[in-house]
Amino acid sequence: MILLISAENDTMTDEICSWLSYQDKEFVRLSENQQITKVFFDFSNNIFTISINDNDYNLSEFKSVFYRNGGVYYDVPKMEIDDALVEFYNSELKSVTEFIFYYLNINRKYIFGNLFNKTVNKLEVLFLAKSLGLRIPDTYILSQLKDLANIEISQDYITKAISEMKPIFIENELYLNYTHEIDLNNTQGRKENIMPSLIQKKINRTYEIRAFFFEKKIWAIATFDFSNNIDIRNIKDSEKKYLPCKLSIEIQRILRKMAKTLNLKCGTIDLIKSDDDYYFLELNPLGQFHQVSYYGNYQIEKYIADLL
Repeated sequence: MILLISAENDTMTDEICSWLSYQDKEFVRLSENQQITKVFFDFSNNIFTISINDNDYNLSEFKSVFYRNGGVYYDVPKMEIDDALVEFYNSELKSVTEFIFYYLNINRKYIFGNLFNKTVNKLEVLFLAKSLGLRIPDTYILSQLKDLANIEISQDYITKAISEMKPIFIENELYLNYTHEIDLNNTQGRKENIMPSLIQKKINRTYEIRAFFFEKKIWAIATFDFSNNIDIRNIKDSEKKYLPCKLSIEIQRILRKMAKTLNLKCGTIDLIKSDDDYYFLELNPLGQFHQVSYYGNYQIEKYIADLL
């Protein structure tokens, strides 16, 4: 039996499930709509059972686990309770979930995906990439505009979120904090304090690379942009061209070393090819790999289903 944990609307997990069905492999999926409806743990007799949509499964039945994203949800009694109790109940459920993961791990189940390590710090990853020998754009974090005097403002710069991009809703309008180009000349003479902000030198790209790593395998595609947009995520597919891309052995070695250091089993990595140089941009443990699989014709979903 295979256990998959993902968000309900994750299309990549849908594809993996399709391959598992084709291969006649038994599996069950946990998501917002596929919740744990009952738990029964008997520590005396070493029986640890969960029910998913009222179907019982002993944790020992699961031979492999694939974590994609999302979390574990419980069908708990609906009642009006104090906010302090809500926090307590959530902490109780969190402890149960952590034990389930612990049990699966110590019983040598094959666990794929970042079940135990779902986030990274973008600044830590940049620092690590540089220490491993990858080029990164000139990067600054500052909270006082007067410190811009230490930066060569005649260059072109961009700014983006230090953490992950978060959707922001204001008066029913959706705002996304994409990468934007900034003109530092407009800040000359200003000395006010600002939120700590990330500024990077703009790299003129030949093309952008998205790589997906899973266990020890790496797939990559090159994306060519014909719109000159700063953030490639904010470009229509009709204005981009994708081609399969083979990373050098040295870059693959560094990326594997980075994943091992961060204790990550999978994720997407964004790079920029500029003339003869490669620049590391960022790593996302929960990154989308559909484009890599589809445009590279890699059938990554089948590869994962085969491992499970």
